[in-house]
Amino acid sequence: MKAAYPAANQQNRLNDSQLALKIARHSPCSTCNTCTGLCPAPNVDVVLDEIQTESSLGDLGQYGSDDEDTAIPYLQICSCGHDALQHGADESDIGPSEFARRSRVAIRLDELLQDVGKLLDFGYIDEDITSLRRQM
Repeated sequence: MKAAYPAANQQNRLNDSQLALKIARHSPCSTCNTCTGLCPAPNVDVVLDEIQTESSLGDLGQYGSDDEDTAIPYLQICSCGHDALQHGADESDIGPSEFARRSRVAIRLDELLQDVGKLLDFGYIDEDITSLRRQM
């Protein structure tokens, strides 16, 4: 099974559910005390969902896409069985300003992971990641 994860460099184009996914990845689960952040189950292959840049052939969007019918859904459930809301990304619980702050921290964390080539490695941590996750 495949699931998508938003690319690190799309901060201006992410919707709230994509931001919630980024927050959840770096936030511990509030329901179970052992899960340190949303991660895929072993049977889930996570792929990067990158927004396509403009084609040199002009606006091809007017013709539609064969891929639209087969879009890969975003990662939704953690291997612990809980969703992004239980991983610190419930805007109605934490408020809009805290959601925005956590979004910025999560985007920065993803940028650090991208820099070391580990964006899709949900088990990877280093000192910088650990330090910044304390802000979540």
